[in-house]
Amino acid sequence: MKFSAVDAAFSKHPIYRDGMLHLLTTRDGNNKTIVLAWAICETESGDTYDYFARQCHLAGLSRYLSAATLIVSDRQKGIKRFHDAFAAKEGRCFNHIIGNCQKHISGSGQSFNVAMAWALQRAPTETEYKAQLLILKRQSPLAAKYFDDLKPHNQVYQYAMTAEGIATHGFKTSQIVEGLNGVFVKARFDAPYRLNARILKWQGKELQIREEGIEKWIKEGHPITKYATDLFKVQVGPIHT
Repeated sequence: MKFSAVDAAFSKHPIYRDGMLHLLTTRDGNNKTIVLAWAICETESGDTYDYFARQCHLAGLSRYLSAATLIVSDRQKGIKRFHDAFAAKEGRCFNHIIGNCQKHISGSGQSFNVAMAWALQRAPTETEYKAQLLILKRQSPLAAKYFDDLKPHNQVYQYAMTAEGIATHGFKTSQIVEGLNGVFVKARFDAPYRLNARILKWQGKELQIREEGIEKWIKEGHPITKYATDLFKVQVGPIHT
């Protein structure tokens, strides 16, 4: 689907506590999350993201992480170096941005309704973005300035992404990678070799399930995935085979 996310999660092993699982995920053609690549490094930094990016290039992922793809992240601890290694568009997790804004205005006596921030992010046009910004400004001028000062807007706000032709597929956060950090939480208690084995086992099982689903879908006479079919019916009309 040309929508990916990247993040790192710490090891929970009782001895190997410095290890960081770097994870790159994407959504497949049926809108299901799949792992593209991972690396276990001694820390999380610009250097480790450089290493991770080089390994992804060697694996041929630069073809997928092209200018047509959006990679979302939380912009923490050198992750910008991973973004800079690919032609893919860069997106910023809005959940993290909201948290950062709350910290930024803490102690000022001002606060804001989180729903207003999400309405600002979702605004489909620049005119509606400005209208939502004005509403937010009435509640918290500091929060409104913080959100508006985020640059460039086409990494954060739907109106700007739409104007640039960036497909978000409705995603606004890096949940497709953070969610898998949770899926692998038990594996993160293991040493690196066992952690690798657990991820490989999960990946193999998921690929088998998807292959079986695809074969069944094709036998039923459908030309594309269920997710794509449902979208097509909404946007165009019934598909005739």
